[in-house]
Amino acid sequence: MVLKMKKSMLNVITLALVLINLVLTVILTFSIVSTTKKTDNLITKVAEIIDLDVGGGISSNNSGSSLAVSDMETVDVKNSDDSTKITLSLLDSNNKIHYAQVSVVLTLNKKSRDYSEKRSSIDSGMQLIVNNVNTVVSSYTYDTALQNKSNMEAELLSKLQNLFQTDMIHSVAINLVIS
Repeated sequence: MVLKMKKSMLNVITLALVLINLVLTVILTFSIVSTTKKTDNLITKVAEIIDLDVGGGISSNNSGSSLAVSDMETVDVKNSDDSTKITLSLLDSNNKIHYAQVSVVLTLNKKSRDYSEKRSSIDSGMQLIVNNVNTVVSSYTYDTALQNKSNMEAELLSKLQNLFQTDMIHSVAINLVIS
């Protein structure tokens, strides 16, 4: 009889431990799912901020949408003398002048609805583009220019899209050499 009571008591303890384990597993599962959703949302927001393509595929450096290579056209920004190097002066924190050579390449979306009508305005408005490059790059100091190249590209993209009133300009790539 004592043996049966001990066996019964062990069964009750085992059942209690199984129920406790089940409750703790449910609690753990709900807390992990909740945390995982929050983490996924955070990663998505951060990826959008730094402009990564979370869903995979091709991502341009300044735009959130993908563009096939066959739909792209690149245009070198040129000075009035047809050189692709734009020379600017940048001040450092000690007000010392440094010179920067800037090359800019625009990527145009050939599938854009206004590509045919706006494409010629890009060539004819090249000096306006050069002026915008000067304005954007000169707004940075020597100390901050290289660290903020992606910000420069995004700012220049926005200015050019507003200037030409089109989203045909898909991205801007800046090559910056400072001496």
